[in-house]
Amino acid sequence: MNSHRTLAMKHVATAAIALFLIIHSPSQTDARILKNSPSTLVDSVCKNALNYSDCVSALESDPQTPSASDLKVLAKIAFAIAVTNTTNGKDYIAKMAKDSSTATSLVPALKQCVSDYESAVVSFDSAKVELDEDVMSANYDAKAAGDSAVSCETSLNSTRLDVPSVRARNYYVNLFSNIGYVITDMLES
Repeated sequence: MNSHRTLAMKHVATAAIALFLIIHSPSQTDARILKNSPSTLVDSVCKNALNYSDCVSALESDPQTPSASDLKVLAKIAFAIAVTNTTNGKDYIAKMAKDSSTATSLVPALKQCVSDYESAVVSFDSAKVELDEDVMSANYDAKAAGDSAVSCETSLNSTRLDVPSVRARNYYVNLFSNIGYVITDMLES
């Protein structure tokens, strides 16, 4: 009878330990919440950006972002994403300008936007290089890239035609400009 009691006590103890581990271990829901939360670094940058959720989404579009060890690494990632995004935007606008179905009154504005986007790409590229040389210059170039999107928007407004696809691209150039500006400003501090 003692052996049954000892065996029963062992089962109770094992069950108690298992219950304790289940209660005190992170659940899969907690793991999903943690996985979906931005890193502290991304959070600190995006809290100061134009739009928190768009900033987080933009930065986390690169799989290297979660492993960014400091602001300079995150800045390089952000500028690389910005160059790719802006180059794709420039190509899209250039194709639109050449499309025979595009309103002829819109073509000059689109060509101006292509030129503006080329300038933005140069600014983002320069900012990325300058991170290792002169953070203040990187800060200036990050801000200048946004001016290119403003110039494009001004050209579009002069046509009195609404082009949501280009306006959306301008928004993202401005967003990346702002993210770059925020990060480089934090690096200067």
